[in-house]
Amino acid sequence: MFPRSSFVVSKHCAIVCLKQGLELADATISRDERCITATIKDANHTICQIANVYMPVHRAHRYAFLEELMTMPFWSDMLDSQWILLGDFNIHLHDAVEARLPRVQPFVEWLNTHFFNCFPKGTMTLPKAGTTIDYVFAPPPMATRIINTQTHHIPPEWTDHSLLTIDLVTSGVKLGPGSWRLNPYLLENREFQALLDKTVDMFLASDYYTTDVADMGVSGQEKWESLKSIIKYCAKQFTKGQKARFKARVSHLQREREQLLGTPEESARIKRLEQLIEQRIQDDTRQAMLRSATRWLEMGEQNNKYFFNVIKDREAQQTIQSLKKAGTGEKLTDMGDILQEARTFYQDLYTPEDIDLAAVNSLFDNIPADAKLQEAEADRLIEPPSTDSVLLLLDHAPKNKSPGLDGLPFEVYRYLAAKFPAVLLLLQQVLTDALRGVFPDSWKETRMVLLFKKGDPELLKNWRPLSMINSDAKLFTKMLANRFKRVLSRLITPYQTGFMPHRLISDNAWLNQTLMTNLRDAAPQDPNVAVLLDQEKAYDRVNPTYLAMVLRQFGFPASLVSSVSSLFFGTRISLSINGWLGAPIDQQRGLRQGDPLSPLLFNLAFEPFLRTILACPSLQGVSMSTAVRAPLAGRISRASSLVPVQGDHDLLRAPATPPRVKLLSYADDLEVFLTSTAEWPVLLSLLSLYGKASNAKVNLEKTVLLSLSGEAHADWKRVTETSNIEWYDSSSVGSVRYLGYPLYHTEEQLQHFLNSITVKIQRHCNLLTKRQLSIRGKGLVANSLLLSRLWHLLRVVVVPDKWLEEIQRVVRQYIVSFWPTVAWDSLCLPRKHGGIGLVDIKKQHLALHLIYVKRLLRPRSPADFLTPWLMYTFHVYSGHATVLPLLLYPRTCWPRVRKCPHLEHLARLLTRLPPLTLTPEWPSWWLLDLPWLQVCSLSPTATLPLTRNSDKLPPHALIASLLSVLPNSHILVCVRPRDTAALQHLFNALCPIEGPPVWVVPAPLRSVMAFTAPERTALLESSTTPSPPTASFSHWFITTGPRSKATVDKITLGALRRSWHPSFDMLRRPAHPPGYRPPHLLLPPHLWRDFWSLCLPPKAFTPWWRLLHGHLSVQVRLHSMNRVKYPSPLCKMCHEATEDEYHMVIGCSMKSLFWYEFVSHLGLADLFPTDEAIWIGLTTLHGQDNNPLDISILELLGAAFSSIWQHHWGCTIDGKSWITRAVFSSFLEDHSKLISSFLDM
Repeated sequence: MFPRSSFVVSKHCAIVCLKQGLELADATISRDERCITATIKDANHTICQIANVYMPVHRAHRYAFLEELMTMPFWSDMLDSQWILLGDFNIHLHDAVEARLPRVQPFVEWLNTHFFNCFPKGTMTLPKAGTTIDYVFAPPPMATRIINTQTHHIPPEWTDHSLLTIDLVTSGVKLGPGSWRLNPYLLENREFQALLDKTVDMFLASDYYTTDVADMGVSGQEKWESLKSIIKYCAKQFTKGQKARFKARVSHLQREREQLLGTPEESARIKRLEQLIEQRIQDDTRQAMLRSATRWLEMGEQNNKYFFNVIKDREAQQTIQSLKKAGTGEKLTDMGDILQEARTFYQDLYTPEDIDLAAVNSLFDNIPADAKLQEAEADRLIEPPSTDSVLLLLDHAPKNKSPGLDGLPFEVYRYLAAKFPAVLLLLQQVLTDALRGVFPDSWKETRMVLLFKKGDPELLKNWRPLSMINSDAKLFTKMLANRFKRVLSRLITPYQTGFMPHRLISDNAWLNQTLMTNLRDAAPQDPNVAVLLDQEKAYDRVNPTYLAMVLRQFGFPASLVSSVSSLFFGTRISLSINGWLGAPIDQQRGLRQGDPLSPLLFNLAFEPFLRTILACPSLQGVSMSTAVRAPLAGRISRASSLVPVQGDHDLLRAPATPPRVKLLSYADDLEVFLTSTAEWPVLLSLLSLYGKASNAKVNLEKTVLLSLSGEAHADWKRVTETSNIEWYDSSSVGSVRYLGYPLYHTEEQLQHFLNSITVKIQRHCNLLTKRQLSIRGKGLVANSLLLSRLWHLLRVVVVPDKWLEEIQRVVRQYIVSFWPTVAWDSLCLPRKHGGIGLVDIKKQHLALHLIYVKRLLRPRSPADFLTPWLMYTFHVYSGHATVLPLLLYPRTCWPRVRKCPHLEHLARLLTRLPPLTLTPEWPSWWLLDLPWLQVCSLSPTATLPLTRNSDKLPPHALIASLLSVLPNSHILVCVRPRDTAALQHLFNALCPIEGPPVWVVPAPLRSVMAFTAPERTALLESSTTPSPPTASFSHWFITTGPRSKATVDKITLGALRRSWHPSFDMLRRPAHPPGYRPPHLLLPPHLWRDFWSLCLPPKAFTPWWRLLHGHLSVQVRLHSMNRVKYPSPLCKMCHEATEDEYHMVIGCSMKSLFWYEFVSHLGLADLFPTDEAIWIGLTTLHGQDNNPLDISILELLGAAFSSIWQHHWGCTIDGKSWITRAVFSSFLEDHSKLISSFLDM
């Protein structure tokens, strides 16, 4: 069939190599011939491995095939090799219902976790059925190598399928040497420290440095450059040939150690050699950690497959295999051609176009007059830095970050500034001069790398440029950024939340989702839309002249404007691609991404455009509709309208008029709200005006129009078709991703987004599993690398509990992959109480919304645009004029706000907090919005049950229905006409003419209420000069410990979660009978701290921690759980006794002999005279005398237990024989350093 090609064919599928020079190897065919695999090779190396699958058409047969497929030998190999999985699956994976079928879901989850779909939008293989059953899947590291994914139509007489094609670019690119960088770990090497110190001392003592500028003409910048040069030379000389020396040195040490083994008199020398070997290996591991950007390394963890895979994936993300030449589409693979094409692309991008000064002035006309720096603020921006401020800059500089072209990281300057005052003074001088625009020459040279985003990897527009700026230059721009942040809040509109202090990105998404929820229910036919604008290379297109004019318009000092312009637009950029450095190009426009000052400069450049939109009368903005209000809320709203508008203490009152929103922005991510198609041309004209003024350009092809109500508005759809813009409504697949949040209309759209998060978490768990961390290490990486991905999302999105439980299951399986598992609540305990400090996902989901409550309790910030919206949203759904009823009575408000998920979630949070109580210190008008039904309680003298409706409190009646504030006082008096029977009955029930009241008011409130004229007179006569009311919530606090508490507006999220823990009350009280405590809670916190601080290898921690929790897999427990699978509770090793935890660890005769050897060899017979004494030490960390064991003893116990644990399972699972002498020898060898250190004490 294919005479000159390599192929594999079965009766169902085939793999054919049509390209000359490629061949198939290692081919396999499954027994049913539905699956074939092969390795594709060229003459030199392996290209990839491929699996072609044809699944049965019949559903029952397909399910059986899926189960067998996932057990085939090659299946596990896919996780570690470059596999492409393709074929006819006969499953429509794009159908959420089919993908969640119990027999299909495991396969789908496995695919999503380990592969990406090369045709994510589906291929509609069967057009009449509208389904996709043919797929091509590839691993994520191949993303930059898969191009030209295409679907080709085939004549229907031939097949009812389409032809799918992809191009796989071979990974044959030769990587260059890269840029030199000083390894910051060198600064921990004593030999290098000594060399560096001596070199710097000599430089500082040289005539070149000590002679004044006036005498020799050497500037401070030149001295600084010279210092940097000698640091680089010093480091390069020290590390020259280091890798080869490292390997040779380790090999030599290993050989020397082997020669000395068995020589008792050389034990000290052997110990020293082992320490040197371990140090060398640890240095190698830390180098891998640096290259893989791993932030945390567990004690004892060594360079392993995890670091190799991460480094490989990072290199793949930055490697350009080929590029398409602009204009011709010619494919470029030669490195020189790729660099030249990239240089041309970025030279064009960074060349400014002329700006229209009239357009600039038109934008400036909309900037308020008060949006300008005051003279004192401008002066502070250019103050020379003090030495203390420079040291503070260095202290806060990040660690292990890639430096610029000079290769010197922050750590070098931090080290030198702390050790050499002269270096600190020189750096201070350089930073001071930089404020005047005088820079070291190296600050004008920048290295730029490219990171792949998504799309076609052969197009440069799909790669993100990242500037690697010299660390000393970044110190200067960081200093400026810190100063800018102190003044920008007054200049930048509150609707710009990007990179602004005390503003949250989550506010944008909260408002979006709440608006969409409201308009879906209340105004579905109104053509309100959100325009999510995509600016093409927004940072890279900022015009220097325009930026300078903007800075001057806002009142920035001329000298600072000149300095910033010179630094940003006088720089030469060297592109670094695949480790090769191109010739430099001039950056004449654009703000370099990666500089701490760039986001703030962009906000300033963007601000005139935002102000222009806000000032435009032709754009109305969007608001909420009250049509969603329930009848009861409507009646409450009418009553709450009686609450007066007060100027003072108006903290909790909703806006009198519905707030409107025209735009939301996070840096360059701009969202504009339009109410009709008539506003579309207005927006386009404003965009054109901004483009003329600043060189900005909007990419309409990537712009999205979102229906706020979810309806498919015909007029708007015509606009999108005409303008080639993506349209999104409730019928769309998936959700719109906005700032990392989903904007959705249906539960299916939300679930589509959440599934992608689950896949990422699972994929990361699979990668982390290769690190083989202990329970201690897993807890840390679970918080910092896994769960941290969720907090951004959960601050806004109210996700289903079922999804949180799914994430919890994935994370828990990673952490406790053993059985019996430890309870989730136990994992979430602080480490000082035996947990691993895991953040509880469900509790965090609630706690993250506490920020919205805290804002309600504090004086309003001018930059806080969201809180008024939150208060008005509560007014819309509940009818109340203030949010005080929500804070006081969340359970009552909960049903009324159920239509708004975000308010419902807030009510859920408030029900978990201690109840807020009324206080007479509040402004009296606050009380008017409270329902009588919640304020009052039934009088003890009232007859039960109440038989007359007139005696029951109407739910819509507020205090304002009867009372109002007496002018010039804090007294509430009854002056309102009781013009309805319900109000008269209410008055009579509260203040009857005869007899006791049916309903009574709490004393603090009753003390400021006067229902009758005599009561009013009495209150006025008895009251002294009233103290001014306070809008304070200081009496609302949460207990955080046995002797500590925190107010709600100041409590941390961690303290709040801990107060919700089921064991919180137990931990606050002293342990005493008959109360029960789990085993791990019996250890006091100081012993748990000792436990976690032990210097033990990772494999030793987890089994001991399980023992302390009482969760070992012993036969007696297994037998009780499953008598069929585990028919006997007896020990599998001695077959003499029931295996409980004591027997497994110590009681078994074979283990007891080991412990005898342990005690004898280490001379611990006095401390552990019996097996029971060892058991007490292992389970209580105490000796028999009830005194805590020394750290060195605990480390020996842990090491011994880990050896027993390892060999126990070798015997019970692998069928090995237990030989006590061999086990003990293994213990001595594995922990020789620890043992020798103890014996030498």
